[in-house]
Amino acid sequence: MRYVRFFKGALNYLIIKKQPSFFLSYSLLLILFPIHIFAQSDQNIGNASYYANKFQGKKTASGEKYDQHKYTAAHRTLPFGTKLKVTNLKNGNHVIVTVNDRGPFSKNRLIDVSFIAAKSLDMLRDGVVQVKIEEVESTTQPEEIKKTPEKNLATGFYTQDLESMHRPKGYLLQLGSFSTVENAKERIQQLHSLQIGSPCIEKVIIKKKELYRVLYSGFTTKTAITAEQKKLNKKGISSVILSPK
Repeated sequence: MRYVRFFKGALNYLIIKKQPSFFLSYSLLLILFPIHIFAQSDQNIGNASYYANKFQGKKTASGEKYDQHKYTAAHRTLPFGTKLKVTNLKNGNHVIVTVNDRGPFSKNRLIDVSFIAAKSLDMLRDGVVQVKIEEVESTTQPEEIKKTPEKNLATGFYTQDLESMHRPKGYLLQLGSFSTVENAKERIQQLHSLQIGSPCIEKVIIKKKELYRVLYSGFTTKTAITAEQKKLNKKGISSVILSPK
């Protein structure tokens, strides 16, 4: 708005002074040029959010199915197939995504990115961050997800960063069992805001099938873990209590 007020004031000044037409045109060009620069810059900076897990497999506006492991995004106006470099202004992390959907539908947000893109931008905890978007050449290939080499993991307990650890002491609360470690890690991210306890992942083999169990520790008594289980049940989250060994 301050640029609009400045423009009106400058225009009135030139007209009152009865400047020649060529001088008036040249002056207006000098006034409008920085306004255009600022307006264009503002359109490239805004808030970004990311897709919730419930959208996995659902059709996007382009007809493609949303895949949380692909670097894609939703933008209100850019053509489908447009490649964008998205930079998290908080930490400098950036990714290249392909526009394949329309949105966001919140006026205060500029772009929605896929789960894996949000993970690379390190915005899962914040949920919404300020980003800068830049269009890149269509020949630029989108970044691909780097899957954890699951076959290299032995059975046992691991931190969220897949560092080996001993079995946590006390009672454990199991909140999911998955066929891939990536899905187990994603589950931990989804439950982060609930502040259940200390998460870890246990790799087990059941009937020759590898499974990754999401476990939470920090419960020294049966009463404490039962109370936590009841709170989760009220939120529609099922869990299994594992006794100390």
